[in-house]
Amino acid sequence: MFCLNKIKQLTIFEQVSELNHMASNQPVGFIKLLSQNFDIATFIPESFTQHYYADLGRDRKYTLTSVLSALLIMQIFHIPTTTLLTIFLIFSTEIRDFCSFYESIPDESFFSRFKTDFQNDIANLFDSMAIEVIDICEKIDDNLPEDSPYKNLSSMLIYDTSGLKPKVKENNPKTLVAEVNRQKSYAKATNKENFNPYAAAYKNMPKFAQANPNIRLDFVNGHFGYFYKFGLLTNGLGIPLNLKFFDEEFYKSMEKEFHTPEDQKYFYDNASLKSVIMPFLNNIDKNSNFKFKTFLGDSEFDSYENFGLLKSLNFGKVFIPLNPRNQANNKLNGLEYDIEGVPLCPLTKEQFKADGPCKGKNRSLRYKFTCPKSHRDKKGKCYHTCEDPCTDSKSGRMTYVYPDKDFRLYPGVQRNSTEWDETYPTRASIERCLASLKSNPCIEKPKTVNTLTMRSDLYLTCIAKLINVLLAYAINKPEYIRSINKLLKIA
Repeated sequence: MFCLNKIKQLTIFEQVSELNHMASNQPVGFIKLLSQNFDIATFIPESFTQHYYADLGRDRKYTLTSVLSALLIMQIFHIPTTTLLTIFLIFSTEIRDFCSFYESIPDESFFSRFKTDFQNDIANLFDSMAIEVIDICEKIDDNLPEDSPYKNLSSMLIYDTSGLKPKVKENNPKTLVAEVNRQKSYAKATNKENFNPYAAAYKNMPKFAQANPNIRLDFVNGHFGYFYKFGLLTNGLGIPLNLKFFDEEFYKSMEKEFHTPEDQKYFYDNASLKSVIMPFLNNIDKNSNFKFKTFLGDSEFDSYENFGLLKSLNFGKVFIPLNPRNQANNKLNGLEYDIEGVPLCPLTKEQFKADGPCKGKNRSLRYKFTCPKSHRDKKGKCYHTCEDPCTDSKSGRMTYVYPDKDFRLYPGVQRNSTEWDETYPTRASIERCLASLKSNPCIEKPKTVNTLTMRSDLYLTCIAKLINVLLAYAINKPEYIRSINKLLKIA
């Protein structure tokens, strides 16, 4: 006798009862709920419609709304492949009717080409829906009582990076293990002390996958491998609002050699914030009056440049823990500063001489100051005339001031305060969002090395999360905005 519940043995009557319960909770009810309360056509940008129908040069056999509805059903119900999607469409009358496939259904190759040909349009669809979801979250927040634990979460912006790990040969564990073993053998043969075989293996591995240069060696989720990396922005409720992939152009703009994968992760993650948050906030300014007030991120984004950026974007509070890599920048080199922020000579208390701004490539803005008794000769070489120098340098003492240093140390909230301890754990909502996105089989383990397809799949998965918010709000169940399973149960 078969058993639907593996925990206990069921009688024939219990089996019939459980089968009836499964039938009453089938996805058909959810599809009806979706068709009654959500219309994808209202969110499709006009540019998407024009591109889809103009691309062929004649009438399309399948409408744009029908194709998008099918692909979204695929993401909502975690259908792993387009092959399986076509099978669902063949055998399910309800799904065909929902997608308006009355005469025939697209084949697998049609869906695959659609995701590669219209990836940018799918991204624009996600952006247009995100604006509506931001406004809905604001309305939900306005109706919450002041003592609600969810109050003001909609005005928080959280950023993190992650990556898709496709099946490329470089991600085979044997590849890395073999390289590590070679480095260990080399260290043993040469009697090298303090040799790190893992760091050496990382430096010796190719920087990107042979199948696609956008799939690069990086450090994600506690280990390094070959990932197609992206940055994600959510609000404090964990709703995905913006997505940006890091392509070959992003890495070329800031090429640098790294000794460890951890150093590479910190450098690129830190540099990615500006490229993700600026277009997102500009899009909001054009289409909505909403303003985010608080920013949360992990210590990977701790830099003077990022704090200066967030300050210029009018964030009142920034919750980013200080990174140990930057702790040396907190030291003021034993110098006092006057009320104008100019360093003073430790002996005479004279102001240091301003030597102008300094900003190298991928470096934060700094202002250089030199000893008040330093001078430059005709060749521009600096020397000092101090009778009692406080440094061995012939050019005299020099120091740098970071103009955004105060905001980094005091980012609108006192570090280690009760407010910090109570607010910062909200950042876990983006981790839960990423985990939810990657629970989708086509996101967790992409079966393609085509980055356009991977991008479309992730955008469609994020759109499914936004539909969850729109549907929950439409039926006046705001407590279900993050749970598709609860909506399935009440459908």
